[in-house]
Amino acid sequence: MKRSRVLEERRRRVSPEARDFVALSFRIVDRIHDILEEKGMKQKDFALKMGKSEAEISKWMRGTHNFTIDTLVSIEKALDAPIIGVCHSSIYPACEFEPVVAAEP
Repeated sequence: MKRSRVLEERRRRVSPEARDFVALSFRIVDRIHDILEEKGMKQKDFALKMGKSEAEISKWMRGTHNFTIDTLVSIEKALDAPIIGVCHSSIYPACEFEPVVAAEP
């Protein structure tokens, strides 16, 4: 596939922070998708559990949604599964990672 010079130039101008945001957003969506698959749920089921429209969940699952902490906690509670960990190995190398489930007391 031939690459566009204009598109490649724009990609080079994207900040590292923006790249990190997109990468993390896609990892969150991948995690949600994996949980839905493990539980045999469809996006429609997830929307019902979240009290959201299917269209909103569909937008979330595109990978560019800016999830708030409140939303992530609600998702973890609705799916009864952890979404993200709070330990970042490059910042806290000695940290023993244990997934944190928001639904825990």
